[in-house]
Amino acid sequence: MEEATICTTWNAGGMSLDQRFAIIRSIGLESIDEDDVRRLLGKKVAPVCYVWCDPSPSVHIAQGIMMVINVRKMVKAGCKVKILIADWFARMQHKFDGDLTKIRTLGLYMIEIWKAVGLDLNGVEFIWLSDEINSHSDEYWALVMDIFRNNTLRTIIRCCGIEDRFMLNRSIIGSYDPKNVTASKLFTPCVHSACILLQKADIWLLSMDHEEDLHDKLIRQYCKGMKHEHRPIILSHNKLPNLIEHPEYGKNGDPAWAIFMEDREANLSDKLSRAFCPPKVAGGNPCLQYIKYIVFPWFGYFEVPRNEENGGSRMFQNMGELITDYEGGALDAAEVRLALTEALSKILKPVRDHFANNCEAKDLEYEAMWCMSYY
Repeated sequence: MEEATICTTWNAGGMSLDQRFAIIRSIGLESIDEDDVRRLLGKKVAPVCYVWCDPSPSVHIAQGIMMVINVRKMVKAGCKVKILIADWFARMQHKFDGDLTKIRTLGLYMIEIWKAVGLDLNGVEFIWLSDEINSHSDEYWALVMDIFRNNTLRTIIRCCGIEDRFMLNRSIIGSYDPKNVTASKLFTPCVHSACILLQKADIWLLSMDHEEDLHDKLIRQYCKGMKHEHRPIILSHNKLPNLIEHPEYGKNGDPAWAIFMEDREANLSDKLSRAFCPPKVAGGNPCLQYIKYIVFPWFGYFEVPRNEENGGSRMFQNMGELITDYEGGALDAAEVRLALTEALSKILKPVRDHFANNCEAKDLEYEAMWCMSYY
């Protein structure tokens, strides 16, 4: 493989509505209202798209690479992209001791990673949530209270994901122990929703996970009921699967559950050698999902190195070709793991080099790790 660069032949100008819509659609949207997106793109040449980012010292490859890929797609489709660093939200949840200085350091660390990996900083704007709320506190807290006022306790409990599944169809609130539920847990959906609505964005790009999906429903319900003039379109991008066969291992602190931007070559090789990759099975195969959502969008192809006696290296141009060979046995799991390791190593190499050779970046990484040691 060549040195890692994002595969692109993008030209922001001169595209038709169908072409712009196809780019937005390619992000991997399952619950999108396609008519709303088409109307927005037809009405606005440069819609404003916000991306939610939770500060973290361990940057998942989905945050580090998939986000860059998706942001560049949004820019290509003509959007003005603003990345919102949710420092105030992390403080409210008492992450990193609720210390805003630590949280801001982690946000700066993530920006440095995106810069190292090749995000065009001229094409995006970074915004700190704490600054936004401090600047518009009256509007923000009025919005929080209005969301509270227009939702029942049952709705909020459901949005928190703490309602007992077996109680959903009963007339009483779900079965849960209130002693184990903090008030901040119930507060979170309304605060999160207000953070999103405050920005008056045309589009929000969020990860397709359970919690954000529930908050998405709360936002949609509130906007519909109140006929909110700044109702955003919520786009949900695909979420990378757990690399370990038994996901509960990841909850026990096993770092092999995912690839992180900080992973060195040895870590990367060890993780992918242990990754779940069932022979001849493409469905539910996390290694193939990493190839689909990371490698192909980045390089435009997937190369499997082989010795000449084994037929030489194979270059796949799309997932269809790869799946056919894999399910047919022409490509085995060991080859996929090794090729994926090499591809991800090339993608992450500029990040490793940047933090190894740039003194300011190295200091920032050290500060971020120090913040993590107290988490």
